[in-house]
Amino acid sequence: MIKSRYPLIFENAFCSHPAECAYPDVLIIGSGIGLASVPYLRREIKSKLGASLRIVVVDAGPLDIPTHLGNTPFPRLPILAAGTERIGGKLSLWGLSTPRPPERMLSLWPYSKDDLGRRFNFVEEKLGVLDPIPMSGRGLELCLLDLLQNEFPMYRTRVAPLAINRYGHRYSPLDDLPELKQLGVQFLARFHCEHLEMADCTVSAVSGQWLDGQSYTLFPKIIVLAVGIEPSLPLLRQVCCDSLPLEASDHIRIDLHGSLPRGSFGSKQADELGVAVLLMECSSREHQIPFHLEIKVAPRSLWARGFMVGADNLRGAGDDETLWVQIQAIAAMHDRFPVMDLLNIGGKISPVMLPRDIFFHAEIGDLMHRVASVIGLNPPVFTIRPLLTNHHTYGALRVGQAVSSKFQFHGVNNLYVLPPTSFVAVDDDANPALKSLVLSQYAMDSIVSQFGKSTSGLAGATTLEQGQ
Repeated sequence: MIKSRYPLIFENAFCSHPAECAYPDVLIIGSGIGLASVPYLRREIKSKLGASLRIVVVDAGPLDIPTHLGNTPFPRLPILAAGTERIGGKLSLWGLSTPRPPERMLSLWPYSKDDLGRRFNFVEEKLGVLDPIPMSGRGLELCLLDLLQNEFPMYRTRVAPLAINRYGHRYSPLDDLPELKQLGVQFLARFHCEHLEMADCTVSAVSGQWLDGQSYTLFPKIIVLAVGIEPSLPLLRQVCCDSLPLEASDHIRIDLHGSLPRGSFGSKQADELGVAVLLMECSSREHQIPFHLEIKVAPRSLWARGFMVGADNLRGAGDDETLWVQIQAIAAMHDRFPVMDLLNIGGKISPVMLPRDIFFHAEIGDLMHRVASVIGLNPPVFTIRPLLTNHHTYGALRVGQAVSSKFQFHGVNNLYVLPPTSFVAVDDDANPALKSLVLSQYAMDSIVSQFGKSTSGLAGATTLEQGQ
């Protein structure tokens, strides 16, 4: 365990010293999608192998608040703005909107429809997506649904799928941390992975620096790289002789907001009105590029009580019966980021777009303005979010190119790169978190399969411990 001179109480309670983690069967680098995948991995190991593996999860950040920050009064925005690393990753900060990809896009994924449906159902149940959020289903939601469905019959408008359960709890990968700790999963906080050592097409060692300033080396059998695109690339370039075929995408993000006076939707009190979080599914006129609008309306008092996704995005005056309105557009882009650009940004992905995505902003903004006008908000205020600042970047590596359909990095026997850094070769308009949790299961299945083979199937494999 971390010695008591390190003051973070949660690290002392849950985390280990690097020397205690030196020989894992599975080393997961990154604790967002990586940590969230561990319960599924353990379940499959026990089911398929009747045994357990030594799993270590490392992260460059601390273990500070063991929950989703939306479940506490602690503000998310400063951490999001600073890009602060932490155990739990961005999944402990994200807004929790979880629509599946449009059916026509999902049909292009290289997996069977039935299998995908089963996996989506499994993940959505765990996230609480199927539950109604507190204060929903009341007068305001019913009124807005009827209004928007009648005014915009060409688009499907429905209650938004959110990773918030009926008790208001927002999903976090840290939800499972106490149980995983009891089951023997080890956590290593504030460990910066710096070097992957290769031998015979296999990563033989992972070196990094811990919080004490010393370097340590870990010797895993399987490495799962589960960090974002930019932290992944320096490590991947150490094991890739050729230049990586980068196919990164982001989402166009536009926000609209404003307020309406009390009584705009009748004279009911705030608790009778409730909250409304709706999803309008759309596509561009010419190229059928998918986008959606998330339409959020509630009395100011209910925004403040935390029932609304992104409640910390809005601040304003007005009495508690004032209706706050936010409409957020999330759109796929026509074109992925260009491989080469002239901007001097130190070799990172350039936040640039081609002309038809510039024009796409205007089409999306026009629809947002029309929806706002129907609701009664006129004139609204718009914010265009710059690329690469939305925490929606995905797909630097694509299935069938740099990684297999099991997310194994081509040319390296024991290295997996999880979504959203790796992704299917299909873009869509939704936060990549839900899809990443579904897709990561294919990597976990492959890892279990590797350990289930004879020792000749996995160089250096050892006898598995008996199940706990």
